[in-house]
Amino acid sequence: MRFPARILLTMILSTTLWGEDMKPAFKRSEAVTERSDFGPRIDRFTLYSPSMKRDIKVVVVLPAAYFENPADTFPVLYTLHGHGAPYDTWATMPNLLKQLNKTPFIYTCFDGDNGSFYIDAPTPVQTARKNSPNENDPQLSLFQTFFFDEFMPAIDHWYRINPQARGVTGFSMGGNGALTYTLNHPEMFTASSGLSTAFFDFSIPDSKGKKRLLKVLGPYEEHPEWYQAVDHYVKLQKLLDEGVQLPPMYQHIGSEDFLLKENRKFKDFAKAKGLDLSYEESPGEHNWKFWNAASVGVAEFHWTYFQKAVAETNP
Repeated sequence: MRFPARILLTMILSTTLWGEDMKPAFKRSEAVTERSDFGPRIDRFTLYSPSMKRDIKVVVVLPAAYFENPADTFPVLYTLHGHGAPYDTWATMPNLLKQLNKTPFIYTCFDGDNGSFYIDAPTPVQTARKNSPNENDPQLSLFQTFFFDEFMPAIDHWYRINPQARGVTGFSMGGNGALTYTLNHPEMFTASSGLSTAFFDFSIPDSKGKKRLLKVLGPYEEHPEWYQAVDHYVKLQKLLDEGVQLPPMYQHIGSEDFLLKENRKFKDFAKAKGLDLSYEESPGEHNWKFWNAASVGVAEFHWTYFQKAVAETNP
């Protein structure tokens, strides 16, 4: 039997983490469960990260259909929060919670620290949240390793995930992380999206990305190669040169957002390169009000490709 590439990668990651006897090595706290007023169930717990040697807060949102159809598996959307935003922001969006009654997929959130940008930092950094344990001590910040090697396999183990239908999204720093994850493992996702995305582009002298990553990678002049390794435009061009197929993408930004110029540049780049990008601008600023409203469009976009992926693998 031949498996799609994204399923094979999941199997490899899971086998590596579990060990030869296939007994899961995942460690989590007891889940605290609540029922949303809009129907979905919300599970909260901490997942121990062996790579970072600390517990990471996690939220999993389950649609009502998950309990009505106990034999079914469900698509999953990985959601990433922005810099300084509550880690569970996506789980507090009423519009998205209500939307799950129409498009029943699972979605997840985890605490990616403040300013980690969801990459692997080469040295410990001070990116933890205020009032958290050891907040003033540098900590390992390896969120790419955590996401692919620990978080995804753990969620697959505990919940009925359909491995053929995975999406990733985020707002602001989270949109940045969603694109980074997509470019590093495009075969893993049916589609990718971002709201008010902050892009990495180090081709310009006054790149805002250099300031964003200063705490994570240190001064640009000392290790420019570290910065180039996460430059979205460099990575995209490399994948295009290699003929790698990228999943469909969606970007939505408010017309009053301070990141509008960055988003328009990415739109123009995508159009010039023939990328499958759906781009949208609408009235709004860089805030929760805009993201809550825009979350419905994110859900509808991913649902289209979730359904398509399932149909293609189960004709």
